[in-house]
Amino acid sequence: MAHQSPPMQPPAQRPSPLPFDDQPGLEVVPHDYLPEVRPEEEPKFYLVPAQHQAQKAHLSEDFPQAVDSNGELDVGSPTSTEKGTLPVSKSYQRAGDDNSNAVLNSRPETIRQGSKLSAVGWRKANGDVERFLFYLDPQGRVRRSRSITGPGSSTSIWEEQPVLDLKATNGTSLAATIALDGRAYNPQTVLFYEEDTKVFAAVINETIQPNIQTESFSGGYGRDIGDFTMASGASLGSYWPYVVTQHESGHIIQNDLALRRGLVPSSGHDWYVKNLTIAAYEGTSLCIVPTSTNFTKIRDYEAYGVVYQKPNQGIALHYPAFGPGTNESVQRDQVPEIFPLEYVFPPQAPMAAFAVAQNDNDDEGPVNIYLIIKSYTSGTFSVWFTENSSYWMEESPAVFQNVDEDSDIACSSLAVTNSDWEEQEVPLAPDNVRCYFQRNGTVVEVSFEGSGWTEIGVVPIP
Repeated sequence: MAHQSPPMQPPAQRPSPLPFDDQPGLEVVPHDYLPEVRPEEEPKFYLVPAQHQAQKAHLSEDFPQAVDSNGELDVGSPTSTEKGTLPVSKSYQRAGDDNSNAVLNSRPETIRQGSKLSAVGWRKANGDVERFLFYLDPQGRVRRSRSITGPGSSTSIWEEQPVLDLKATNGTSLAATIALDGRAYNPQTVLFYEEDTKVFAAVINETIQPNIQTESFSGGYGRDIGDFTMASGASLGSYWPYVVTQHESGHIIQNDLALRRGLVPSSGHDWYVKNLTIAAYEGTSLCIVPTSTNFTKIRDYEAYGVVYQKPNQGIALHYPAFGPGTNESVQRDQVPEIFPLEYVFPPQAPMAAFAVAQNDNDDEGPVNIYLIIKSYTSGTFSVWFTENSSYWMEESPAVFQNVDEDSDIACSSLAVTNSDWEEQEVPLAPDNVRCYFQRNGTVVEVSFEGSGWTEIGVVPIP
């Protein structure tokens, strides 16, 4: 694909958003076949577009979840029940295209305009991909939606899950990540958020009770900063097992989880806290992006970069593995060169970062880094990347146009681990990235499959 770096444009007045066209929904088709359902499985509440006044369908206990012989959710075809067919959303089309079945004409009621966003995903043993999207509702409560996508398909089933009972600061930043325990190959999702200027973590694990536990960094050790008070409006960024935020001093502080032997999460979490001594723009967005496909290198050799906005509104990446005295040529062999100094971005510009493997099935190789950053052009995110090179390139994909001015951006590649259910390394993939942002108040999902961007559709948040 062709890439070029257009000149920066001055701020422009955003035109009024155009209304979405009326779109057909997904029908509930009667059927007489009742599939086998696990008796211990609680009914799920699926939310999908439908043709009625509220533009929503609420499938309740009459539509139980169907599973295959392996006890996994069957996503490949519509699931039939005695009440009808559980709608499986088709391949979403671009918002506004004819015959789209994924566009809601009314604004969702359970997500606030300009909500902070965070997303994570992982590939299950049967090949399905499970994703979680975290956001805030108009009352400031933390919510999440879950999707399942079958192997080789963009088709997803979405469900809204119960409100998380967290004492989060209204308007808090959100940063989610996933840890995979190889022995059970069960995901442990960790959501970082702010509570009274402190960093808290909600640890979500369906195999333990209670399955949601919260903790702060007050018990951390090794700290070289006096306290944990976050700066006003500070953001959070995370990639397992690290999380960063901005201290009230303006410096970026990092917390990482001390893992047991085998890089397995411990039951009693120990957080190691340190000051990165990075002076950043007040209220900067923060991201953590891996610089290796290998989780052991990410954890043991600090193979990652911290993305932040500098005081002059430029963008920079800090690589903890390269401290003072590191040979410059070694750095250039492993990470891209300095982000172009001549480019600046709006103050506190929303941004997201992810990495993909440069080569398929490479558990030791280099990565391509992608940054999606709010630009000065109204309603637009620009994409900066290092595709098989050390220097930065820019493009403006059509999928990132007509974005709400106050929209956040969240991107997620699939979780990695040093040991899966077969005790094999799961390296960073070269594809299967999803990003989320708001357009006309709804959350739009786009995908990156290694060669280009595709708009999947609107996440059916009620």
